[in-house]
Amino acid sequence: MGWRWCCVILVLLLLAPFMASSRSIIRNLPGFSGDLPFKLESGYIGVGEEEEVQLFYLFAESQRNPSKDPILLWFVGGPGCSAFSAFLFENGPVMIDRNSSGILPTLVLNPYAWTQVLNMMYIDLPVGTGFSYSETQEGYNSSDLLWIENTYDFLRKWFMDHPEFGSNPFYVGGGSYSTMPTVPLVKKLYEGYKAGSNPLINIKGLVLASPATDMFLDFNSVVVQAYRLSLISDELYESIKESCNGDYVNINPNNTKCASDYEAFSQLIRYININQVLEPFCIATPDLKYRSLLEDSSPKGVLQSLQKVSDFWCRGYDHILVNQWANNEDVRKALHIREGTKGEFLRCNKSLSYKVHLRSVVDYHRNFTETNLQCLVYCADLDLSIPHIGTQAWIRSLNLEIKDPWRAWFVDGQVAGYTQLYKNNDYFLTYVAVKGAGHVAHSYKPKEVLQVIDRWLSYALI
Repeated sequence: MGWRWCCVILVLLLLAPFMASSRSIIRNLPGFSGDLPFKLESGYIGVGEEEEVQLFYLFAESQRNPSKDPILLWFVGGPGCSAFSAFLFENGPVMIDRNSSGILPTLVLNPYAWTQVLNMMYIDLPVGTGFSYSETQEGYNSSDLLWIENTYDFLRKWFMDHPEFGSNPFYVGGGSYSTMPTVPLVKKLYEGYKAGSNPLINIKGLVLASPATDMFLDFNSVVVQAYRLSLISDELYESIKESCNGDYVNINPNNTKCASDYEAFSQLIRYININQVLEPFCIATPDLKYRSLLEDSSPKGVLQSLQKVSDFWCRGYDHILVNQWANNEDVRKALHIREGTKGEFLRCNKSLSYKVHLRSVVDYHRNFTETNLQCLVYCADLDLSIPHIGTQAWIRSLNLEIKDPWRAWFVDGQVAGYTQLYKNNDYFLTYVAVKGAGHVAHSYKPKEVLQVIDRWLSYALI
C-alpha cells in the first residue's frame, strides 16, 4: 500500500468521529406558500460513546449577513419540549397561523424573528425530545450532565462540519429550566476556547430568559412575588413571613403555623395562571378526544373546539397545532426525518427518563465574572413560575459593580420595561425586566424582546 493511501486512511480515521452526521437544505415547508426566503438546514448528529444518540437539529441562517452575524443556540424549557416550540411559536423565522382553514396548519413569516439579526440553531434535546432518538434503549436515559456532554459533543461535530461559521460569535441561550444545563455548558465551551481546542468555538456569552438558576431562590421568591402582585393579603404575608422565617421551600411539618399559612397561600393561587397571572387559568390538556379532532379538523376548527371547553382563550391551546403539523407525512419528508425513528410527535414528551443533578448554577455565574463573557438576563414582571425577584437576588449575590443604574427602556416611545447593567472588569451582565410579559417574555412581547436582543448584540444600552 502506497504512502498516499496510508495518509488518506489516517485522515479518515481521524475524522471518523466527526462524520456521523447528515444534513439537508430545506427549500420549502408544507403549509408555507412558495420557497422559503431564508436558508434552513435540518439534520442529525450522533453523540455518545457509540453515537447511539441521534440529535435532530434545525439551523436557520440570518436574513441579514449570515457569514458575519452571531450564532445563537437556543434551548426550550422542559426538559422534554421540542425545539419546534421556539421555531414555530417564539423566535423562529416562521410561525403557525392559528386561523388556518385547511387540514394542515398554515405557516407565515414571523415579523419578529430573531433571524433578522442572528443565525439561529435549535436542537431537540435531551434524547427522546421531538425528533431526536436513540438506537439503543439505554441511550434514552438522560440527565443534566448528559445534556451538557451531548450538546458539547454535538457542537464540536457541527462546527467541524461547518467550518465557514467558525469565526462567527457564538452564544448559547434558552428559557426556563433549560438554562440550568446551559450555564455549565457555556463554562465548558469557554474552557475549550481558552485551551485552543479544535474546532475553536468562538463562545461570547449567554442569553437567559426567565432562567431557572437556583431552586431555593427561584421557588422561595414565589410567595414574595404573589404578595407584590396583590394575590395575597398583607396579613397573610406578614404571618407566613414570620411563621416560616422567610423559608417557603423547606417547610417543617412540625411547624403547624407555617404549614397552615403556606396551605392558605397555596389555595389563594391555586387557580392563578402562574406563567402570566393576568391570563386565564387553563387546564393543561383539554378533556376531549383531541387526537381524532386533529386528524379531521382544520387548525381553526381544532382551536374553536378547544375554546368551547373553557369558553375563553388559552395561550397553550395553540401549541397543539405543532403536533398536527409535525405528524403530517409531507412535513416529515420535507424535514428529512428518518423513517421509522419516531412514532407520534409530541411537542412536549413528559415520559422522559431524565435525572436532575443541578440544584444551583449561581457559582458558575460567579466564575463567569472573572471572564470576558457577556450575559443577558431578561425576566417578566407577571411571571409567578420563576419570579424576577429570585433572579435579581442571585444577581445581587455576585457583588458586581452597577455600570448603568435601574432605568426605563423604551420601544416606540413607550416604556417597555426596566433595565440595569452590571460589570466586573471585562464581564458584563445586562438585566432586563419586560413589562406586561409572562414566562418566557418573548412569547408575550416578541417585538420588545427582539429590540432587546438587537441592542444587546450591538453593545448598545437597552
